[in-house]
Order: sequence, then structure tokens, then C-alpha cells
Amino acid sequence: MSPIDTSFLSPSSKVFLSYIPPNIDYSKLTIEDVRNSPKASLSDDIPRPNVILENIKIPAATDGHPISVDVYRPKQSGDAILPALVYLPGGGWGVKAQGAHPYLATKLAGETNCVVLLVNYSLSPEVRFPVALEECYTVVSHATDPELAAKLRVDPKRVALGGDSAGGNLTAAVTILAKQRKDFKNSIKYQVLYYPATEDTFATESYKKYGEGYYLTKSLVRLFFNNYKTEEAKDSILLCPGKATVEDVTGVPPALLVTGEADVLRDEGESYGLKLLRANVQVTSVRINAVIHGFMSIPMLHSEETLTVIDMTTKALRKVFGN
Repeated sequence: MSPIDTSFLSPSSKVFLSYIPPNIDYSKLTIEDVRNSPKASLSDDIPRPNVILENIKIPAATDGHPISVDVYRPKQSGDAILPALVYLPGGGWGVKAQGAHPYLATKLAGETNCVVLLVNYSLSPEVRFPVALEECYTVVSHATDPELAAKLRVDPKRVALGGDSAGGNLTAAVTILAKQRKDFKNSIKYQVLYYPATEDTFATESYKKYGEGYYLTKSLVRLFFNNYKTEEAKDSILLCPGKATVEDVTGVPPALLVTGEADVLRDEGESYGLKLLRANVQVTSVRINAVIHGFMSIPMLHSEETLTVIDMTTKALRKVFGN
């Protein structure tokens, strides 16, 4: 592979890329290779001075199997009833939440003064679509049910949903599914979409320009999708929200949508944002220049770009929640 141009990238993105061994044949990687990579095994043991962390199990609506959810509550909140952000972490539907996600959950809980419910949904290819989607849907249903939410000390009328990458895909899909099922009675007040995967065509301009050498490659995304999807669901808008029509997304919650310049998912994410706008959904769509996919992740947790997006998210959620 010829050398890529990194001259335009931010310092944090350059540092990130410097950790990746050269000459990896991404077309031959398996999901186990990805799970065992240094980034995937980074420690989750980060300081959480301002939150109380608890793990709970919520029974799945389909068959009752336990869904693991990490609950982040601001330490100073006591027994107060707080709004909630249900957060769906990325990882190609196949890699568990990493050190970056607990950090992000901690920051958002503390700075927004809300409970963050980080969903450890089942991974692919051990399970496939729509198992993870239904698990995430169950957790949102739990948070928006008055009786169940009371046990979490969560306000069921002030619930937002968010996620990054594959988690952004699941976020968009949950909002569409809620509309289809006429559930939650408008309790999902907002959606946060960090560089969401919305299509499986792999043919946008950002794929052509950044498909090799900028961390998330075309081969990796293809691997993730192949592990997640089923042949029967290949045309489902719940698998690929980018295939939804304007009518399909009319009435979904307002959104903050963030993409990165040097990310293969950039164009499809921004295209989805435009579709929401055409459906008269209120959308704030922001492209962060000079960053690669996963810029909300280690080792860029304290970069200016990441902190800017966290601040942007916090302000949006506070406004929605009335905090």
C-alpha cells in the first residue's frame, strides 16, 4: 500500500495512526483479530470521581435472557430522579465497549447531570441482526416505562438515546423501530449520532478517499457488516437506516449528528442527516475536520476535538432535559 497523506490530520489522529502496525492485510482479519488488538484490550480502569457505577441486568423482551447495562449516576445526585441517556457503544457490532466508552459515559453523566445507561448488547457473529437491536430497544423501553424507570430513579419522560459508529447505527434503528411500533409515546427526546454506520454500499466518496490507511478500512466495515447482517434482512432499513425513506424517518427525535473528515462513514452519516432534515426533523450536523474514525476513542480522549464534541453534546442534552 502506498503511503497515505497524514499532513492534514490533527496531532491526536496522527498519534492514533502511529500505534497501528504497518502492512496489515485488513482483508484477512477476523473478528477475533480485531477483538485481540491493542486498542480493543485497553483498560477500562479509569478514574470516575464524579459518578457511581452499577451494573444491572435487564431481561430481554424476546426470551428473557439478561442484558448487561452499566449505570453511571452523578455522585452528587443522591436519590434524585434524573433524565437518562441510553448509550449504545460502537465496535462493529462485534467488539465490547472499551476504555473510551466508560470515560465518555462518565463525562456525559457528570457534566449533563443525567443517568447514563451504557448497554452491553450481544455481539456478532455469535448473534446476528436483529438481536442487538432488540436488546437496545428493550433497554429504552425499560427506561421509558414509569414503573421500571422509577427503580432506576430515572425520569421516563426525559430519555435520550445515543451511540457511536455501530452504536450510532443502532441508535438510528431504535428510533425508526419505535416509530414503526408506535412505542414510547414520544419519550425519546433526542438522539446523538457519532459517525453512524448507516449503509452497506461502501461506495461513497469518503470510502474512495479514506478506505485504506486511516484506521477504519473498507475491509473492516465489510467484515463487521457480514458478521452482523442476515441474508433475509439485507434490505431492512433497521439494518441500514440510510436506506430509509423521508417518510420512514418523519417524526423521529431531533438529533445531534457528528462526523469526522477522514472517516469512511462520513458521507453516509451526513447523508442520513440531510434525510432527517428533509423529514423536518431538527438536526444539528457537524463535521470535525482533520480527524479519523473513532476520534471519540482512545488515545484521543483528551484531545481538543473530543472535548469539543463532549461539550457540544452536554449543552444539547441539558437543553433537551431542562437541566
